[in-house]
Amino acid sequence: MEAYKETIYEKALRELKEKIINGEWQPGQRLPSMKQLAQILGVSVTTIREVLHTLENKNIVSIEHGRGIYLRNDPNSSATQMISVNQDVSLLSVLKARLLVEPKQAYFCAQRADEHLCNELEAAANKLDSEMHIHDDFLKTDLLFHQLIAEGAREPALQTMSNSIEQYQISGRRMTNTLPLMRTKAALYHQLISAAIATHNAVEAEQLMTMHIESMIAPLEQK
Repeated sequence: MEAYKETIYEKALRELKEKIINGEWQPGQRLPSMKQLAQILGVSVTTIREVLHTLENKNIVSIEHGRGIYLRNDPNSSATQMISVNQDVSLLSVLKARLLVEPKQAYFCAQRADEHLCNELEAAANKLDSEMHIHDDFLKTDLLFHQLIAEGAREPALQTMSNSIEQYQISGRRMTNTLPLMRTKAALYHQLISAAIATHNAVEAEQLMTMHIESMIAPLEQK
């Protein structure tokens, strides 16, 4: 198997963090616009938007609508903090960890879910499908869907394992959503998983969750 090759998103994130570490911008300073950053790093504006949202979630930059993008002027924006950010677990590693946990959570959730949880999952899946077609702000709904399944599984050990990688979930999802056709695939898998849980088909729920996560792993391993 070929060595893992970083995605366009990961490369842009790494290069932008390196510029911050190297002092290209000082704390409190305004960064170039998204369009300018895209040109500087040679990527699309969509990719830069995902990168900046990740840095915002890590309290490294502040995106102020109508004013611009600023490097945060607090200890969280120091070079030391940025170096620790560079030690994040890779996307491929996070997905492989999810593959060990989430299919079993889907299995147990399908066995134990009550009508209320099934309705919540269906609503989340429908909302996610709608948000993916309208705008980019659907990550909270995506996380909610998987959190509902984790809670519905009622398996404390699996929940603990899931919680251990939670800090990587938002940035990881932003990366996977830049993969080809991933939004379309993800929307379909969420609908199918929701239906399998609603019909208490545990084996099908487990298989679908496995296929969902493997569909994100495959293009990364092929690069």
